[in-house]
Amino acid sequence: MRGAVVQDRAVSTDGGGRATRKDSVRNRVRLIDAARAIFAERGFSASLDDIAKQAGVGIGTAYRHFPNKQAIAELVLADATEQIAVDARTALAIDDPWQALATFFDLVATRQAADRGLYEALTGQGDAEAQARIWPEIVAAVTELFDRAHGAGVIRADAAPPDIAAIFALLGPAFEMSHGITPDLWRRYLVLILDGLRATDRPAISTPPPPVESLDAMLKAGKRRP
Repeated sequence: MRGAVVQDRAVSTDGGGRATRKDSVRNRVRLIDAARAIFAERGFSASLDDIAKQAGVGIGTAYRHFPNKQAIAELVLADATEQIAVDARTALAIDDPWQALATFFDLVATRQAADRGLYEALTGQGDAEAQARIWPEIVAAVTELFDRAHGAGVIRADAAPPDIAAIFALLGPAFEMSHGITPDLWRRYLVLILDGLRATDRPAISTPPPPVESLDAMLKAGKRRP
């Protein structure tokens, strides 16, 4: 929500400050929406001033709602963590245990590919304390998916819910390599990574390999830090 910055101003009220409270709530929502959009586009390198400009409010308004960038980033990250739990519940509605697990990874990875902030959070960047709090919740959300898959004998007996952290981290370079080549190239590598979890026959990979002439660019992209 770009445009002219809205200057901080006092608002007259009619007994009890209802107008002021409405403005305050509206500004907070605008800041959170702006943070969600700007973190998705630029990652956690964005500043609180960047967020205020995106929201169309003054920096003073931003600081009245959030003491620093980390505070609003933690809130956005909490929302993203809850969405991962929703993804797990959505996947559990699928009867086939392997398809349910694969669907969970696909849902999260699809958003991770489009959301740089989520990508950075799941690959160990950003605020360490906030990230340390999200992983227990994510692991708890996927435990039933792993339990079902183990019970059906479709994944390795030694695969465990905490392994998802490494899987998401391994996908990080695949997202970077996909830029400018084939947007969904990362899906090929998700299949290859998940293939290591399977205890039964493997499906065909639908995404073709990248052209040979792009390999150098891919490797260079994989070495760049976001």
